[in-house]
Amino acid sequence: MTKPVAILCPESNASERTFKVILLFFGSVNICQPWFMDEPVPLSQSGAVRILHPPDDLKPSGDFKRLLAEYRAWIRASHEKGFDAFLAFKEQASHGEEASWEIKAELRRKEGRPGHDLRRNALKWNLLLHLAHEVQEEGKEAEDLLRTLKGKDSPLKGVIEEQEPPGFLSDLLEREGDPILSAAGMRQVLEAWFSLFEGHLSGEEILLTLSPAVFQYLCDTWEEWGEGLAEEATLGEGVDLRHFPLLEKSPVHGIARHLSSKTIGIIRDEILYGK
Repeated sequence: MTKPVAILCPESNASERTFKVILLFFGSVNICQPWFMDEPVPLSQSGAVRILHPPDDLKPSGDFKRLLAEYRAWIRASHEKGFDAFLAFKEQASHGEEASWEIKAELRRKEGRPGHDLRRNALKWNLLLHLAHEVQEEGKEAEDLLRTLKGKDSPLKGVIEEQEPPGFLSDLLEREGDPILSAAGMRQVLEAWFSLFEGHLSGEEILLTLSPAVFQYLCDTWEEWGEGLAEEATLGEGVDLRHFPLLEKSPVHGIARHLSSKTIGIIRDEILYGK
């Protein structure tokens, strides 16, 4: 039996190990990257992993890399505020309030031109996915460190005579798996992803996410805004699937519209992380 095709949503990249785990269940993987993301993708040379980009009319014009660098500098300097603070800052810049850089000028230059709304949205969507990827990577680095600590003895073992209480390091692991984005932030990232890549979605591939929070958000969104119950299924013994029925009318919620007749999936933690 032919293995299905996976398309990662909304992740823009993954580790080689993660791709190899995905390919245990899928025949190939499509990875969607916003314009100007120059990060190499593991296994892309083998043909098992294919890189997709948005259409040319959604390619930001102007000095997008400069804009990206300025936003990246802001989010790194304000990382303790979280990704939602960036979204709030982005909305300020986009609506003409005082910003630290000239991003609003770039948006204004597009006013008065045919299709300026589409171009302005393309700038916003590409920028969102770039920075969401960066925030996600920083979160993964922290989680990898916590997983490493989990498999090691406490650094205080043998230093103090008292016996440590159970779970000395496991308390640190409580943040593992916590969503990096709020529901509002997740919605903006997913709307950007679907808006840029909907042309690559035929309905036959499985939208595979590596985030339990994203998977749950999509299921909850359908339950609230969709029509009919999602069909539960599994792929092998490691991938949980939800298939959403075809919508007969367009919902108010844009993401629910994109989920119509689609199948989403997530690889179980014990398979993905070897727990």
